[in-house]
Amino acid sequence: MKCSYKNSEDPGFSRYTAETMLPLLSQLEQELSGVRSSDDIEYVHRARVATRRLRACFTIFSSSLPSAHTKRWRKKIRNLTKALGEARDLDVQITFVHEYFEKKVTDSGNEPLFFHYHEEEFRVLTDTTYPNQEESVECHPCERKPGVWPYAETIDHKRPGLECLLFRLVQRRLMIQPDVVKVVNTLEESGDLEAIATCLHEQKIKAELADTGESSHYAYEQAFLHIMTAMQDLFWYEPWLSDPDMIHRHHEMRIAAKRLRYTLESFSGLFECGLKSEIKMFKSLQDVLGDMHDCDVWIEKIPYFIKDEKERALDYFGNPDFFSWLEPGFLDLLENRKKKRTELFRELQNLWNSMKEEGFWIQLEEKISIPVQYSFQEQCEQDPKGPVKIALISDVHANLPALEAVLFDAKERGASAVFNAGDSIGYGAFPDEVMTLLRSSHVLSVIGNYDRSVLSKKWKTGRPKSRDKQIAMRYAYHHLSRENRAYLAALPRQHRFRVRGTSILVTHGSPGSLNEYLVQETPETRFREIAQKSKADIIVTGHAHIPSMRQVDGVWFVNCGSVGRTEDGDPRACYALLSLDPFSIVHVRVSYDISRAIDALRKRHLPDSFRRIISEGKPLDVVSEPEDSL
Repeated sequence: MKCSYKNSEDPGFSRYTAETMLPLLSQLEQELSGVRSSDDIEYVHRARVATRRLRACFTIFSSSLPSAHTKRWRKKIRNLTKALGEARDLDVQITFVHEYFEKKVTDSGNEPLFFHYHEEEFRVLTDTTYPNQEESVECHPCERKPGVWPYAETIDHKRPGLECLLFRLVQRRLMIQPDVVKVVNTLEESGDLEAIATCLHEQKIKAELADTGESSHYAYEQAFLHIMTAMQDLFWYEPWLSDPDMIHRHHEMRIAAKRLRYTLESFSGLFECGLKSEIKMFKSLQDVLGDMHDCDVWIEKIPYFIKDEKERALDYFGNPDFFSWLEPGFLDLLENRKKKRTELFRELQNLWNSMKEEGFWIQLEEKISIPVQYSFQEQCEQDPKGPVKIALISDVHANLPALEAVLFDAKERGASAVFNAGDSIGYGAFPDEVMTLLRSSHVLSVIGNYDRSVLSKKWKTGRPKSRDKQIAMRYAYHHLSRENRAYLAALPRQHRFRVRGTSILVTHGSPGSLNEYLVQETPETRFREIAQKSKADIIVTGHAHIPSMRQVDGVWFVNCGSVGRTEDGDPRACYALLSLDPFSIVHVRVSYDISRAIDALRKRHLPDSFRRIISEGKPLDVVSEPEDSL
């Protein structure tokens, strides 16, 4: 099979993709024989982790993988993850019940679990490994007939229930093992693992022939975008940390934490520090959330288990007497898991609060702002003490001629990087072309409120009051390529950078809301509140379509104005130019070919109001009124 990577213009990222995924693939292949034989539960654990990391890589590195095959490969790996998932969960539960009982034995002085049973008959229950599939457990004390109950009267009354629970778990684990083996065999026989490895090796060789050996700007940019997106996904669950009963949200937060950790691990090779301390911190966070989830599973599962065993006892013995021997152990474990869950929730709150108080998130954002520093590298090497210039843009609104003019002007003025505060699409005739240009120019963007409304199809669900707004949203959505739509959806709500000791925060409305306007007239008390929370030196925003600048408590608030849809009566494109060493911020007006933007709107049969907001530099609500009333 021929393998060609899509991102051929960036061999550095393709090389890094192959170097990251090949060891994971090799690790998975090494574990599969152990998964089949089931000699050690760690084989299943390591194989499952390898499949999850590979699946994360398929998403993260999609731009440099062959799209024709990636979907099938991802599906095959996902099937294996699913099969290994139940096996691993049962392994963990079996181990936990063993350890839970053994601790009680140590504390109480009772005999070990299953001491009274025939060694050969119950070997499977006391061993940490599993027998061959033809071996099976046919009988257990919870299935014995009356009169042959093996316990002495002095035995711990919680023991029968725990032994019964363990017996059922092992039964289930043995039952699903053939299905696990079948999925492993199917994957290996398909030849897909070899195909993935071959493709990655070919990709690595091609990249090395064209590559300088340096990690590329694109690679760092992708790291920044993916990590920031995963961080934003995790922070979405922060409100639920005040409510211990939001079990499903806590479970989803566990998955988000795991996804963030895998993302950090995937890009760790780009960073000199390897992001080791950050990965370790997320491992701690993930462990607490994982232990909480394990408790939640037990709390949900035990009542069903009690119901099933009670019915089984009644069917077998005809009365509930035998079940009374089992119930204390079930209820003891249930109460223990509820108590542990409460303790873990407090531990989660304390860990999360300490991460915020110690500035963990800010430090991570600054650490992964390598792509920006990479942009400045050449300029700084030429003149380490010279000024660094950054173009700050916002609200392009699909106006391609305006964006092209601004990017050209910024480059002519010496800008080393461009930060975009969002609302890149809507109203203009060129949504897809604008997104493509932003990406190819390595503009670091955040998502805006209008971007999000378009992606969520708000014109269907929210029904904008204005028909023109509804048309604008629908047009923008349907004239975005699938790739650009996915890229836009993945943009974070904010970026944080540190450049030459200056902390810069970029967001659309405000750090707390995409829809908040930060303008000249905003009360100083509000600016002060944001300044205290943000811990940034410069906060860059858009949304208002009117340029402004204020300094409050030593923090600069810069509203970029609008590139493609100004609303202050000046139709020229507007952006801000930030200079460091020496420090300065100025707003720049740029003339551009407005007639080209208007002609495109006319050719695509978009409302006349769209042409007027561009040519007159006025809000839609104003130009939509009859002209004689203005």
